[in-house]
Amino acid sequence: MNVIIVVHTEFGYVNKKNVIFEKRAVDGVKVGVQNIIKIADKYGAKLTFAVMPEVVDFFPKDIKHEVGLHVHPGWRKVEYKSFTWYVGDKYLLEHCKTSINSTVLRDYPFKEQVELIETGRDLLQDKLKVEPKVFVAGRWSENNDTIKALIKAKFTHDFSPPAHQKASHFDWSKLPRICMPYHPSDKDYQEKGNLPLLIVPISQVFPIGSVNPEIAPLVGISWLKACFLEYYNQSLPLFHICLHSPSMTDPYFCSVMDELLKFISKYDVEFKFGSEVKSYGETKARTNIFPYLTHLNGKTIMLALSTIFERIKTVAY
Repeated sequence: MNVIIVVHTEFGYVNKKNVIFEKRAVDGVKVGVQNIIKIADKYGAKLTFAVMPEVVDFFPKDIKHEVGLHVHPGWRKVEYKSFTWYVGDKYLLEHCKTSINSTVLRDYPFKEQVELIETGRDLLQDKLKVEPKVFVAGRWSENNDTIKALIKAKFTHDFSPPAHQKASHFDWSKLPRICMPYHPSDKDYQEKGNLPLLIVPISQVFPIGSVNPEIAPLVGISWLKACFLEYYNQSLPLFHICLHSPSMTDPYFCSVMDELLKFISKYDVEFKFGSEVKSYGETKARTNIFPYLTHLNGKTIMLALSTIFERIKTVAY
């Protein structure tokens, strides 16, 4: 099995196990990037950093890991509990002329998507001396125009989709929960075709949720290990872990990532850069809850009970 780790590289910090994407918190890049590199190096893991243009001046140069592009368009205030921050990219805001101010790529016309992507690509080439080939869309939001824009900008891999999920700002619901890399169709980015871009979905825990150390407070690290076993025991060719660099400023999340990689590295796996991932052809995958049953913990039991209770309330009222 190949294992990839894609780091969405952004400003931010952690408060009570919540990642807060505060633009002034530059340690989300300066410290978070160095911490995840130290953890990965312990296990011989390769990292793919999807870097936002606005953070380039704080990103270390000449690292041995891979650098790709992460685009958060627009500029909007977000309020979460008692916290407020802005979603968007200051560099792209200042250097791209757009007709709207949306924080999701799929809202932009094709030409403006191309400009946002190529402007970010050119900055990484100029400042970091790399030619980025891999991409992650901010807020996981894409459409058919995004795929065409990435191909025009000469990107080869896209690591955006949380498979089998849908929200108001993205739609990957047509993909099965366990989904291997595929070349999309020119008519529908969620269907297989022959376009020269490889879409690599994020691995998904049962019943839903991306494999990311940031969900450990909710489900426990044992659930992440169970997901790995669900994939590994079926001889699936790829396991895709994602995370945000600010989470790696926090000792708890660093320990979760360390423990997860320690667990994975005991198996017959090979860590890869994102650009090394290929299309593996037809694979048969099915939901297997047995690893989860053997990794039940108090967090997942309480989560299940609270979910059931919320559904009962919804039905009752």
